[in-house]
Amino acid sequence: MRVKTIVCGLVAGALCALNASACFVTIRVACPDDKTFAGIRVWVDKVGYAFTDSLGMATFPINQFGDYFACVDESTLPPGAKLGANCQKVKILDDATPVVTFGLTGDFCSQVPPQGQCWMTGGGTVDRPIKGQPDFSFGGVVYPGCSPNAADGGNWNVVDHATGLHFQGQSIIVDNCSGPGTSSPKVNVRIIDFHGTGRIYGIGGNEANSMPVSFIGRAIDNHDGGAGADQLFITVSDGVNTVMQIGTSVALPATIATGNIQIHTSSCDN
Repeated sequence: MRVKTIVCGLVAGALCALNASACFVTIRVACPDDKTFAGIRVWVDKVGYAFTDSLGMATFPINQFGDYFACVDESTLPPGAKLGANCQKVKILDDATPVVTFGLTGDFCSQVPPQGQCWMTGGGTVDRPIKGQPDFSFGGVVYPGCSPNAADGGNWNVVDHATGLHFQGQSIIVDNCSGPGTSSPKVNVRIIDFHGTGRIYGIGGNEANSMPVSFIGRAIDNHDGGAGADQLFITVSDGVNTVMQIGTSVALPATIATGNIQIHTSSCDN
């Protein structure tokens, strides 16, 4: 078994243990240009196995923080596809949803797929001091809505470490894909705008106490690697008040301190 290690999150909480629907890990298997294959068998130890969808992804609920192994069954890869490390050790330390990416190589990746609607994976922190915890941790997947297994548009999480609140976007719609393409990262758009509904957990200091909310988001993929360059805006409302916000406005998003935001383009039609 070939293994590498990923650390996801920064500060441990309790929502993952209390509410299984509030904590996930997503596995993605794809070529560098986003070409992928449905039906690749992946698994997370102590959790179970699943098969990737048309975007090369499978999402698993996690009940407890801790160390896990995410793995790919190489016998289920498409013809001509190769894989480096087939397992990754994942350390889950907070409720921001990690995306564990396995990169495919080989002849399978030589044919570039047609580019279509955009979608996003990402994870990291905002306003991280030199020492101590960040203001926010974030992570998850925003789908374009064209995958048959797109889990109602994806799953996007933000943890406000100052207040202890955890936002989970549970139903997400992509509104627009825009911006000039870049070669690093290799994308034909670099801005994604999205909105939806979800829940805020941790109200009044009670981690099990939650309420429904709506949200608006924008993410900008400025550089491969992300930290200090990629940008994020999220505003979450209970219908009357803003209960969580990253960035000043859609026009003035925050620059992420650690992690990466990656905008992908798929071959699905609008």
